[in-house]
Amino acid sequence: MGIRFKFGKMSPLLPDERVLHNQACFRAVSSACLPSYRIWFNLPPLWATTLFVTNRRCLVVTDLFRAITQEVDMWYSSHNPDDRTDIITTVSCKKGLFGRCLEIRSRDPKRPRQWLCSPNMTVRFFLKNPESVENVILAAMNQKKAANR
Repeated sequence: MGIRFKFGKMSPLLPDERVLHNQACFRAVSSACLPSYRIWFNLPPLWATTLFVTNRRCLVVTDLFRAITQEVDMWYSSHNPDDRTDIITTVSCKKGLFGRCLEIRSRDPKRPRQWLCSPNMTVRFFLKNPESVENVILAAMNQKKAANR
């Protein structure tokens, strides 16, 4: 859970998980887990990032040379599979360095505060229509909350 590196393709989705939206075309992607800050661009076929919005989480998959994969899970609070995961705290659209972006903030209270990271993480996806992706995420988050009531 959280952030994983592996050789080969991305891990399969969970048995009851389905993809609601996937986005692979970005002007840029940035992540901040202060004091660390990273920014990258898609450079197919060398480096490619895809955002998968599922009914349980947002999954960011970065593929380097089609050989090394980084996966970042950000779970909806109602689908927290265990107590060591990043839980989405806010989803919003902002204006940033490369124009309009989708900003997802998450928190993993068990992530140790070190000199390279903190419990809070912010990932920004700079794309053409961030509002449409934001609506899909918010609908998925609210659907599960309504089902739990």
